[in-house]
Amino acid sequence: MSNKNTGNNKLKSVILFSFFGLSLVFPLGLLMLTVGPTRMIAEKAAAENWTESNESTVQKIVVLLFLVVVLFLTIFVNRFFIKSKSTSSKNLMLVFSGIALLVSLYIFSFKPELLINSSADDTDFNKSANAEFHFGPYPDADKIAELKDQNYTAIISLLNKMVIPAEPILMEKEIKNTTEVEMKLISIPMLPWIDDNNTSILKIQDIARTFKGKYYVHCYLGKDRANVFKNIIENENSAIKIKSELGSNNIDTLKSFERGKIVKLQKHIYYTPYPTDDEYFGFILTGKIENVVCIMDQKIDKVLVEKETKIMRHYNQDFHFLPLADSDSDKKIQSVIDSILKLKQPVLINSYSTKTNLAERFVKLFNATKKGKN
Repeated sequence: MSNKNTGNNKLKSVILFSFFGLSLVFPLGLLMLTVGPTRMIAEKAAAENWTESNESTVQKIVVLLFLVVVLFLTIFVNRFFIKSKSTSSKNLMLVFSGIALLVSLYIFSFKPELLINSSADDTDFNKSANAEFHFGPYPDADKIAELKDQNYTAIISLLNKMVIPAEPILMEKEIKNTTEVEMKLISIPMLPWIDDNNTSILKIQDIARTFKGKYYVHCYLGKDRANVFKNIIENENSAIKIKSELGSNNIDTLKSFERGKIVKLQKHIYYTPYPTDDEYFGFILTGKIENVVCIMDQKIDKVLVEKETKIMRHYNQDFHFLPLADSDSDKKIQSVIDSILKLKQPVLINSYSTKTNLAERFVKLFNATKKGKN
């Protein structure tokens, strides 16, 4: 019998500890996302144009520290509850913890749009087009009703069920809200990285060629997917009207990519190391770069060259492969520089690294060319 009582007591202790842990992690996690470190870091990263990988690393560290703090708080609260001799105090702690847990679970489950920062700057529509695309944040029920009243043809959602936990919830909620007001919803799921978006890209290109009417396009917290969508349709059909409430990443504020330093050769010409997938999506495929030039040696970097060529083709980005090798003469490098200077800017030039002897020769010759023209 004593063993049974001991087992029951251990089970009760585990349940109590878990309850306090959940009643702390969800409310505090909600605060962290909306007004706390997570939101502040996201805003700072957007303002200073951090790379996705750098922001992700910082956010992971913050989450880890958050979990450690919650663990210690749970231990403290649990011990305080056990040692308390006042029944009324214990009941009050249980009620307060239960309410905090339920409220935060309700917000996470039914009001996830509260976690989204929708502040943005407007830009005007371009002129003369058969279709209009308005890019903005995730629309709540009121926004959807407003779009319906403004005679929007449809909402285009770029949310993807694989981006958990928030996007599947938001997708279900949007389906419900658009159904209630009889608003057409078009789903073109895109991942916030580039590998598996081929089907979506083909749909977007078809939309640019064939759609007429007025459409509201959105993704979730980030702006990259919507800006990539915008760039694709602008490249496909220059007559399309565009209105955007979204900011965009600015490479001018960056000093380096993940693989190394960015060299600003002159205004609107950048020499970078080979971009990561996040850097492609955040800085190159959003329409801010007119031409991308790869100067890698295909004999050495064949896989990377083929990958970049495929990416540029899929996203309809102007791309030039002008390979250089360590053994090439200054005359050959100069001819590549002359070709680059004829391209429409901004131009992004990349090789695997900007720290090699070849890279140093390239930069030195480019600077000499620039001085010669001044």
